[in-house]
Amino acid sequence: MKKTTLIIALGILIAILISGCTAKKPVLYIFNWSDYIDPALIKEFEAEHDCKIKYSTFDSNENMLTKIKSATQSFDIIFPSGDHVSILRELDMLEELDREKLSNFDNLNPQLLEKARSFDPENKYSIPYAWGLTGLMYNKTFVPENIVASGGWNILADSFFDNKNKITMLDDAREVIGAALVYSGYSANDVSEEALTAAHEVLKVWDRNITQFDSDSYKNELQDGTTWLAQAYNGDALQQMAENSDLDFILPKEGAAMWMDNIVMLNSSQNKDLAYEFINFLLEAEIAQRNSEYTMYPTPNLAAMRNMGEAFILNELINPSEEYLEKCYMIDFLGDEARKIDSIYEDIKMN
Repeated sequence: MKKTTLIIALGILIAILISGCTAKKPVLYIFNWSDYIDPALIKEFEAEHDCKIKYSTFDSNENMLTKIKSATQSFDIIFPSGDHVSILRELDMLEELDREKLSNFDNLNPQLLEKARSFDPENKYSIPYAWGLTGLMYNKTFVPENIVASGGWNILADSFFDNKNKITMLDDAREVIGAALVYSGYSANDVSEEALTAAHEVLKVWDRNITQFDSDSYKNELQDGTTWLAQAYNGDALQQMAENSDLDFILPKEGAAMWMDNIVMLNSSQNKDLAYEFINFLLEAEIAQRNSEYTMYPTPNLAAMRNMGEAFILNELINPSEEYLEKCYMIDFLGDEARKIDSIYEDIKMN
């Protein structure tokens, strides 16, 4: 009886010790867009660094900003778009990155680092993660080819969609207003009265066919026919097209918004050393290549792009021609001027 009791006691002690060791594993809190990293990489990093990653997702920059300003547990790493890097910097929420701790920084494409200086002037606070364009994704089962044959943003206004409630646009003021601005012949960053009035009038017409503004659920709704046509990010569209041959995607002929998402570390991070390890891990050429092939977005990692297969490199939905890119506009930080865009967006959503 005593021997049994001793064995049981030892077993409990060992379990407690094991539990204690497990509890002491460092935890890295990451906040990213959905479907925006190869899940296998998360597991690999956890195994290599004997840590735990708490991974959360957001569906718009605005929601991300609201969450990190109100969260009781600070995130360590987040992935904002360029204009929101500027916003976070102005709010004094970002850690200035120590290049000495990022041995793989030189893998980044100098040309894209130059573009990133539009929102991070000295590349001090952010690391380019992925870039891409916004276009129109549709289900060929429900949308005849002649409807999309024009290849322009005004497909959103086609009478074919009248009273069907089958179109969505992204829940992102800059993307929605930006599309209307580009269609109207202006830059996606033009906040002049003339440009915004024209964009507002265009959106009033488009809005007759728009069911909702959403940046995530359209990916599933296009699969089952709940949505027939959606404003979409090119990488998201290509991920879904790989699984469903009924889906297709176009880059509108007028041009589009061009965006860059970035890796930043919050200065409230509780585990900065591990955060540096994770950023450096993502900057490894092989890791960046695998991640880009999973997300279907081009990587700013030049060393990784050199190893990409021809099918990836030559796909103009991933890597558009220089001629097309000339018609695209990087979404810039507008400061207080962005309120003009937000006002139009709220008006369209509410009416």
